[in-house]
Amino acid sequence: MSSENLVTPYNSKKVWKMCLTASLGSFMLGYNIGVINSTLDVLATIFDWKDDKYILDAVMTGIMPLGAMFSAIFAGSVSSRIGRRKILMVSNLITLLGAVVTIIPFTITFGIGRFISGLSVGIYATIVPLYINETAPTEMSGKMGTLVQIQATSGISMGYASALILPTRNYKSDPLTYWWMAMFGFQICIALFQFLVFKCGQKLETPTWYLNKSSSESALESLKQVYTEESAWEKLQKMRSSKDSELNSSYEYNPSYSDLLLCKQNTNRLMRLGYAVYFLQQFSGINAILTFSTSIFGHLGGGTFMSRVYTLVSGVVLMLPSLFVSSFVDQLGRRALLIAGCVGMSVCLLFTGFFAGPLEDWNILFPVLFILLYILFYGTSIGPICWLYSGEILTPRAMSICVAFSRLFFTTVVFTFPLLKELLGLSIVLWVYTGICFLALVYFSVDMIETKGLSKQEIQKLLRKKGK
Repeated sequence: MSSENLVTPYNSKKVWKMCLTASLGSFMLGYNIGVINSTLDVLATIFDWKDDKYILDAVMTGIMPLGAMFSAIFAGSVSSRIGRRKILMVSNLITLLGAVVTIIPFTITFGIGRFISGLSVGIYATIVPLYINETAPTEMSGKMGTLVQIQATSGISMGYASALILPTRNYKSDPLTYWWMAMFGFQICIALFQFLVFKCGQKLETPTWYLNKSSSESALESLKQVYTEESAWEKLQKMRSSKDSELNSSYEYNPSYSDLLLCKQNTNRLMRLGYAVYFLQQFSGINAILTFSTSIFGHLGGGTFMSRVYTLVSGVVLMLPSLFVSSFVDQLGRRALLIAGCVGMSVCLLFTGFFAGPLEDWNILFPVLFILLYILFYGTSIGPICWLYSGEILTPRAMSICVAFSRLFFTTVVFTFPLLKELLGLSIVLWVYTGICFLALVYFSVDMIETKGLSKQEIQKLLRKKGK
């Protein structure tokens, strides 16, 4: 027995290993967002989009989250039947198919491939937070929950970085133009790695899933992956017999889809919070900026290569706070971080809008600075906490519904941004996002419940009590 296990009833290294493996799905989610950013001009030239570029930019960026919306609807229900681990393995295979179809060099196959990739993204977005929440002990839930954002931002940054190899002109004659195929195909390596780890290493489902299937022996074996033998047995006893246990609510309280959609059975506040967190995260403008940052920096005065560099810097700035936010998310609480982040995001977007419009003649470094600060505030607040919070408050079915709506919101944002930018101008669009960030500030101040230090059972009991 290690010295660590003499101090704690669980092995934190094993918790990290299991949760890191699962969170690779979040890496692929982020990578699919980032990889499209700086390739749109290249794709428009190779596929000869010409005057249809703005429409096809919107379609090709929006079709991935659209696919994610469809798969998210069923991901929670299917995972309840076959297991969290197995559905992640299915998603790995879907990722492989999507990547292969995407790099076939035709507009139609590219679009189909992006839609298929979106199907895998919807599963990752739904299941990874649930897997982590059901695997990590309560004492580590805050740190493990932020892995979703850490991996997603790492994937975005990797997608941005890979675009620096692309040429800046003469796309049809420069052989490096076809680097875009390697960029979209890279996710095959990550998907294969995760699939093999689940296939050969982490062969068990989460203990909660086994208990849902009335398999106490398998649940005990699953618990032993993390807990000492004695502690695993004690945890199992609590899970089986105590209504106030840490995990019991996930199989005792699991309302039907119809009850959730209609907000029956005391689910109105649970679903309101789920919808609101995802809506406000998506319409804060973050995915418009992350998906079209190269175009935005170009509009503000940057050249093609420097716009890609600014985009990469944006990805790094988004990733950095994810690395340390886990150290204080359980100290300061979810609500306080969200409120502080929304204040900062509102101010930064307000000033960026001025630099994109009335003050557009100013040096590009000013709007770049405010965009980076905006991303920093996002990365320390609603970015990581949205996934952590939803994993804490939502049941598997509720998670499926809310993530499906999240992908619908994502699709709406990335599909409308190029069109609104052309119609209204960049500054007006940024001010619309400013207003939504301010709305988020008000909502989180008034309606959100704090989940710091509470088990999932305690959280859901509190939601049902206040769900009137």
